[in-house]
Amino acid sequence: MFRYTFSVHNFPATPQPSRASSRESVPCSTTVRRATRADVGQILELVSQYAAEGLMLPRTFDQIAARIDSYVVSADESGSVVACAALEEYSPSLAEVSSVAVAPSHQGKGLGSQVVLGVERLARSRDIEELFALSLTDNFFLSLAYKPTTISRYPEKLARYDSLARSGVEIVPKRCFQKELGRGFSAPQLVAKSVSNARKKKLA
Repeated sequence: MFRYTFSVHNFPATPQPSRASSRESVPCSTTVRRATRADVGQILELVSQYAAEGLMLPRTFDQIAARIDSYVVSADESGSVVACAALEEYSPSLAEVSSVAVAPSHQGKGLGSQVVLGVERLARSRDIEELFALSLTDNFFLSLAYKPTTISRYPEKLARYDSLARSGVEIVPKRCFQKELGRGFSAPQLVAKSVSNARKKKLA
Protein backbone atom coordinates (compact mmCIF):
# COMPACT_ATOMS: atom_id res chain seq x y z
CA MET A 1 0.00 0.00 0.00
CA PHE A 2 1.24 3.51 -0.90
CA ARG A 3 0.10 6.54 1.09
CA TYR A 4 0.56 10.01 -0.37
CA THR A 5 0.74 13.39 1.27
CA PHE A 6 0.50 14.96 -2.21
CA SER A 7 -2.93 16.34 -3.07
CA VAL A 8 -2.62 15.60 -6.80
CA HIS A 9 -1.69 12.33 -8.48
CA ASN A 10 -0.54 12.36 -12.09
CA PHE A 11 0.11 8.78 -13.05
CA PRO A 12 1.14 8.37 -16.70
CA ALA A 13 -1.75 8.24 -19.12
CA THR A 14 0.03 5.79 -21.40
CA PRO A 15 -0.08 2.07 -20.54
CA GLN A 16 2.95 0.83 -18.65
CA PRO A 17 4.78 -2.38 -19.52
CA SER A 18 3.68 -5.41 -17.54
CA ARG A 19 7.06 -5.64 -15.87
CA ALA A 20 6.63 -2.27 -14.16
CA SER A 21 3.05 -3.04 -13.20
CA SER A 22 4.05 -6.31 -11.55
CA ARG A 23 6.70 -4.55 -9.48
CA GLU A 24 4.26 -1.91 -8.29
CA SER A 25 1.61 -4.47 -7.34
CA VAL A 26 3.81 -5.93 -4.58
CA PRO A 27 2.25 -4.97 -1.21
CA CYS A 28 4.29 -2.28 0.48
CA SER A 29 3.19 0.10 3.21
CA THR A 30 5.03 3.37 2.68
CA THR A 31 4.37 7.09 2.66
CA VAL A 32 5.44 9.16 -0.35
CA ARG A 33 5.98 12.78 0.69
CA ARG A 34 8.06 15.91 0.37
CA ALA A 35 11.37 15.63 2.19
CA THR A 36 12.08 17.59 5.36
CA ARG A 37 15.27 18.79 7.01
CA ALA A 38 15.16 15.76 9.31
CA ASP A 39 15.55 13.49 6.24
CA VAL A 40 18.86 14.97 5.03
CA GLY A 41 21.11 12.44 6.76
CA GLN A 42 19.11 9.43 5.54
CA ILE A 43 18.96 10.79 1.99
CA LEU A 44 22.74 11.27 2.05
CA GLU A 45 23.26 7.71 3.25
CA LEU A 46 20.96 6.35 0.55
CA VAL A 47 22.53 8.35 -2.29
CA SER A 48 26.09 7.70 -1.12
CA GLN A 49 25.65 3.93 -1.59
CA TYR A 50 25.14 4.43 -5.32
CA ALA A 51 27.63 7.27 -5.68
CA ALA A 52 30.33 4.98 -4.29
CA GLU A 53 29.60 2.55 -7.14
CA GLY A 54 29.73 5.34 -9.72
CA LEU A 55 26.02 4.96 -10.46
CA MET A 56 25.11 8.55 -9.55
CA LEU A 57 26.83 11.81 -8.77
CA PRO A 58 27.96 12.27 -5.16
CA ARG A 59 26.16 14.72 -2.89
CA THR A 60 27.24 16.30 0.39
CA PHE A 61 25.08 16.89 3.45
CA ASP A 62 25.11 20.64 2.80
CA GLN A 63 24.15 20.22 -0.86
CA ILE A 64 21.15 18.08 0.03
CA ALA A 65 20.13 20.37 2.89
CA ALA A 66 20.25 23.43 0.61
CA ARG A 67 17.84 21.75 -1.84
CA ILE A 68 15.71 19.73 0.55
CA ASP A 69 12.52 21.41 -0.73
CA SER A 70 13.18 19.72 -4.09
CA TYR A 71 13.41 16.16 -2.74
CA VAL A 72 10.64 13.58 -2.55
CA VAL A 73 11.03 10.54 -0.32
CA SER A 74 9.31 7.28 0.47
CA ALA A 75 9.33 6.39 4.16
CA ASP A 76 8.42 3.04 5.70
CA GLU A 77 6.17 2.53 8.71
CA SER A 78 9.03 3.32 11.11
CA GLY A 79 9.70 6.63 9.34
CA SER A 80 12.96 5.50 7.73
CA VAL A 81 13.65 6.88 4.24
CA VAL A 82 13.82 3.94 1.83
CA ALA A 83 13.67 5.78 -1.51
CA CYS A 84 14.27 9.29 -2.80
CA ALA A 85 14.37 11.44 -5.92
CA ALA A 86 15.04 15.11 -6.56
CA LEU A 87 13.97 17.88 -8.90
CA GLU A 88 16.99 19.69 -10.33
CA GLU A 89 15.82 22.93 -11.94
CA TYR A 90 17.73 24.48 -14.86
CA SER A 91 15.24 27.10 -15.99
CA PRO A 92 11.62 28.11 -15.25
CA SER A 93 10.45 25.47 -17.73
CA LEU A 94 13.14 22.75 -17.59
CA ALA A 95 14.28 20.41 -14.82
CA GLU A 96 15.99 17.07 -14.32
CA VAL A 97 14.78 14.10 -12.30
CA SER A 98 17.91 13.25 -10.32
CA SER A 99 19.17 11.26 -7.32
CA VAL A 100 16.68 8.43 -7.83
CA ALA A 101 17.69 5.85 -5.22
CA VAL A 102 15.99 2.93 -3.51
CA ALA A 103 17.39 1.05 -0.53
CA PRO A 104 18.59 -2.42 -1.63
CA SER A 105 16.27 -4.05 0.91
CA HIS A 106 13.25 -2.34 -0.67
CA GLN A 107 13.95 -2.77 -4.37
CA GLY A 108 11.37 -4.42 -6.62
CA LYS A 109 8.40 -2.83 -4.82
CA GLY A 110 7.75 0.10 -7.15
CA LEU A 111 9.20 2.71 -4.80
CA GLY A 112 11.46 4.19 -7.48
CA SER A 113 8.45 4.80 -9.70
CA GLN A 114 6.51 6.41 -6.86
CA VAL A 115 9.18 8.93 -5.90
CA VAL A 116 9.67 9.87 -9.57
CA LEU A 117 5.93 10.44 -9.90
CA GLY A 118 6.19 12.55 -6.76
CA VAL A 119 8.89 14.65 -8.42
CA GLU A 120 6.60 15.08 -11.42
CA ARG A 121 3.88 16.42 -9.13
CA LEU A 122 6.37 18.82 -7.63
CA ALA A 123 7.44 19.94 -11.12
CA ARG A 124 3.83 20.58 -12.13
CA SER A 125 3.28 22.68 -9.02
CA ARG A 126 6.21 24.86 -10.15
CA ASP A 127 4.89 25.15 -13.74
CA ILE A 128 7.83 23.20 -15.18
CA GLU A 129 6.93 21.96 -18.64
CA GLU A 130 9.74 19.54 -19.47
CA LEU A 131 11.68 16.95 -17.49
CA PHE A 132 14.69 14.89 -18.46
CA ALA A 133 16.51 12.09 -16.70
CA LEU A 134 19.70 10.08 -17.11
CA SER A 135 19.83 6.34 -16.51
CA LEU A 136 22.05 3.32 -17.15
CA THR A 137 19.02 1.27 -18.19
CA ASP A 138 16.07 1.81 -20.54
CA ASN A 139 13.11 0.11 -18.89
CA PHE A 140 12.65 2.26 -15.81
CA PHE A 141 11.96 5.65 -17.37
CA LEU A 142 10.32 4.14 -20.46
CA SER A 143 7.77 2.51 -18.12
CA LEU A 144 6.92 5.99 -16.82
CA ALA A 145 6.17 7.37 -20.31
CA TYR A 146 9.55 9.06 -20.86
CA LYS A 147 10.98 9.04 -24.37
CA PRO A 148 14.60 8.40 -25.40
CA THR A 149 16.50 11.53 -26.39
CA THR A 150 20.07 12.81 -26.48
CA ILE A 151 21.87 14.68 -23.74
CA SER A 152 23.16 17.15 -26.34
CA ARG A 153 19.65 18.60 -26.19
CA TYR A 154 20.52 19.93 -22.73
CA PRO A 155 23.63 22.12 -22.85
CA GLU A 156 22.96 23.13 -19.24
CA LYS A 157 23.59 19.54 -18.13
CA LEU A 158 26.66 19.20 -20.34
CA ALA A 159 28.11 22.38 -18.82
CA ARG A 160 27.58 20.96 -15.33
CA TYR A 161 29.25 17.70 -16.36
CA ASP A 162 32.24 19.64 -17.71
CA SER A 163 32.56 21.53 -14.44
CA LEU A 164 32.42 18.33 -12.39
CA ALA A 165 34.92 16.58 -14.65
CA ARG A 166 37.38 19.45 -14.23
CA SER A 167 37.07 19.07 -10.46
CA GLY A 168 37.99 15.38 -10.67
CA VAL A 169 34.54 13.74 -10.59
CA GLU A 170 34.28 10.74 -12.92
CA ILE A 171 31.27 11.03 -15.22
CA VAL A 172 29.68 7.73 -16.22
CA PRO A 173 27.88 7.90 -19.62
CA LYS A 174 24.14 7.32 -19.27
CA ARG A 175 21.12 7.20 -21.56
CA CYS A 176 18.91 10.28 -21.64
CA PHE A 177 15.12 10.35 -21.43
CA GLN A 178 12.62 13.19 -21.73
CA LYS A 179 9.00 13.87 -20.78
CA GLU A 180 6.74 16.80 -21.65
CA LEU A 181 4.48 17.80 -18.79
CA GLY A 182 2.84 20.77 -20.50
CA ARG A 183 0.37 23.12 -18.88
CA GLY A 184 -2.86 21.26 -19.63
CA PHE A 185 -3.05 19.40 -16.33
CA SER A 186 -5.71 20.32 -13.77
CA ALA A 187 -6.35 18.79 -10.38
CA PRO A 188 -9.43 16.54 -10.13
CA GLN A 189 -12.38 17.99 -8.25
CA LEU A 190 -12.95 16.57 -4.79
CA VAL A 191 -15.96 14.25 -4.55
CA ALA A 192 -17.35 16.01 -1.47
CA LYS A 193 -17.30 19.31 -3.32
CA SER A 194 -19.06 17.79 -6.34
CA VAL A 195 -21.82 16.35 -4.14
CA SER A 196 -22.25 19.67 -2.35
CA ASN A 197 -22.59 21.55 -5.66
CA ALA A 198 -25.11 18.99 -6.92
CA ARG A 199 -27.25 19.44 -3.80
CA LYS A 200 -27.19 23.22 -4.22
CA LYS A 201 -28.39 22.90 -7.84
CA LYS A 202 -31.16 20.53 -6.77
CA LEU A 203 -32.33 22.89 -4.05
CA ALA A 204 -32.29 25.81 -6.48
